[in-house]
This record gives sequence, C-alpha cells and structure tokens, in this order.
Amino acid sequence: MKTITLLLIFFSMTFNAQKRQFWTYPDLENKIGNHFPIENYKNSEGKNFNSNDLKGKISFINFWSTHCEPCLEELPYLNKLKELSGEKVNFIAITYDSKEKVDQFLTKKTFNFQHITDSGQELKSYFTLLRNPMTFMVDKNGNIQEITGTIEKTKFDILQKIVKESF
Repeated sequence: MKTITLLLIFFSMTFNAQKRQFWTYPDLENKIGNHFPIENYKNSEGKNFNSNDLKGKISFINFWSTHCEPCLEELPYLNKLKELSGEKVNFIAITYDSKEKVDQFLTKKTFNFQHITDSGQELKSYFTLLRNPMTFMVDKNGNIQEITGTIEKTKFDILQKIVKESF
C-alpha cells in the first residue's frame, strides 16, 4: 500500500507540474480512474495479452516509437526502474511501429519491457495521443491512476528513491 501511495504522490506531482508547462493533456485527464482498455493484443513473444494481465500488480505502460528522440532518451531510466522493481511491477511498452521494426530496433538497443505493437493505432485513437513518450501508471485493478510525459532525470531520481524504499 505504501508503494502505491508513494507512486501516486509522485505521478500527481509530476502530472500537475507538467500541466503548467507547454504540453498539456486535456484529452487524457478524463481517462484517470478508467480501466486501461487493452484487449486482444499479442506481446513480443506472440502470447495473447489483455487487461487481465494487468491485474494484481502496478503497471507502467509506456507509449513510444523507434523514431522518437525523447523516447530513446528515457530508455536508460525506464530500464533501470524495471531492474530495481524486478517482477513486482508490470512494465509494458506499446508502439505503433510494426513488429519487424521493433524487433530490428531491439537488436541495437536495450528496452527490457514487455512489448506490444498497436499497429492499428486503436489505443492511440482511444487516448487521442498526440505525442510520445507517454507513461501511464495503472493500479492493481487495471485502472489508470496517473499519466505523465517523458521520464527524465528529475522524475527518475524521485521514482528510483520510491522504488528502493518500497521494494
């Protein structure tokens, strides 16, 4: 419970600070509290993946693309968070790139998340995402709790401290 509370406080702080900056997410604010609508996808291993796979653990769901510079810049931070959390948190990366393009990318770069390709862009349309990266924090019941943009050094330092204290 302490972990969830600390993560919610962190995301709330960063989300509220970002709303005052250039990028705002007015179309996403109404998604907070909603069930994360991921149904009938295949993960990078070819296994079925849906919202039931989110239940029971906190999930970080990161929208990214292989050609997005801020996405590439946050990869080391995301990989480190996954390493610190182990199997206690789901880390899922969703992209609109083709599976082939993602597989090729992953031969050159390390991104240790479970990967899902949304090449039909259903999730992008649902969330009206206009930019990448975007990270959603989903609670143990599969409900969206917070949404933030790029995980940069400042956010990483706060998250790293929370993860170390919680796990």
